Amino acid sequence: MSNTAAETLPGFLSPEVAADPDAYYRRLRAEDPVHWDDGYQGYLISKHADVGFAYRNPLFSTQNYEVSLQPVFGRSMLQMDGSEHSRKKALVTPYFRGKGLEKWAPVIARNVATILDRSVASASEHITRGFLPGSTVDLLADFGYYLPVYVITDMLGLPHSDYDRFFNWYNRHVAFLGNLARDPEIDESGRQATGELWAYLGPVVEDRRSNLGDDLISGLITAEIDGERLADAEILTHITQLLNAGSETTGKALASMFAYLLRERALFEEVRDDRSQVIPAISETLRISPPSQMNGRKITQDVEIHGVRLPAGTLVMLLMASANRDEDRFADPDTFNYHRTDLAHEKTFSAAGDTFAFGSGRHFCLGAMLAKSELEMASNVLLDRFPDMRLVDGFEPEWSGLKMRSVHSLKVTL
Repeated sequence: MSNTAAETLPGFLSPEVAADPDAYYRRLRAEDPVHWDDGYQGYLISKHADVGFAYRNPLFSTQNYEVSLQPVFGRSMLQMDGSEHSRKKALVTPYFRGKGLEKWAPVIARNVATILDRSVASASEHITRGFLPGSTVDLLADFGYYLPVYVITDMLGLPHSDYDRFFNWYNRHVAFLGNLARDPEIDESGRQATGELWAYLGPVVEDRRSNLGDDLISGLITAEIDGERLADAEILTHITQLLNAGSETTGKALASMFAYLLRERALFEEVRDDRSQVIPAISETLRISPPSQMNGRKITQDVEIHGVRLPAGTLVMLLMASANRDEDRFADPDTFNYHRTDLAHEKTFSAAGDTFAFGSGRHFCLGAMLAKSELEMASNVLLDRFPDMRLVDGFEPEWSGLKMRSVHSLKVTL
């Protein structure tokens, strides 16, 4: 680390960085791409190539999740390595990839439309029932936050009357995951939310074992690889993980995408009139403003990056948001441009993607294709129903947050 960088870079958890993290990341990439931060007590890795290297290198483990995730998720696949991770992932992957994804309806049914079609359509209809052309709504608070929670609740085969309970648990989990400063009240609230959620789900899982249906819980109960099935605790963990991962990605990415499109009216009209541009617009949003901005890792053996020796046991923060705006990887990286040629949009929702919105490597987000379906279908519903949507006069979208970041509201006239 240069002396200048050591003296002048603000602390990672400072208000200055929270106010404009992208400016901070530009400095990191230019001045100190492997930067020790005293407040975090670990290294910040900011370059695209280095973040990719870390995701692919098994020495960068997810052991840190014992503190940052396990208290609210339980012990999940995100913390597993080697053969244990491979076995557990094989049990659930069929429900979120390829034919397994296509056959959902209403969750894993084999003879009707996919669950995502029905669930997203049902949720969108439920949420927008009170939306009228010409009215004013907050697209994030009134639609984006609710949609993925409604969809996952529907996929679990749970009553619509419990939407608000799931939304409450989800919000408290989100606060826990973003609590880098470890505020004790936020920490305790997140842990209590998991206790409440699992107390609710436990009897449901027990009942489904005797009364299997066409829902996600039944699918997880019956999933089997080489005679191995998921234990109840593992089922609860997967459900909790999906509730949070899908919700964060979908709701915030959807709002951010419409913010970018509506700030330049021509972009909104192009996507509205040419739906082949919906996926590129989503992909570019996930590059320039990924809802989840960073992932932590713990190093299991000494490793060196850019001449910096990182000893075993060191915590590192992989700054996905910084890597996605790396000048050495993307042209004009701070510009929203879904026509860019240096990003393979069709790969964004796979582990072969050019960006890190869903992580990368063996721990690539299992729910990425679920998020893709929700984002694409929800976008088309909104474009179909409200083709004249525009920002409320005088409203300018603003992004906020550090660990999780998006527009904090999006006021539109439908």
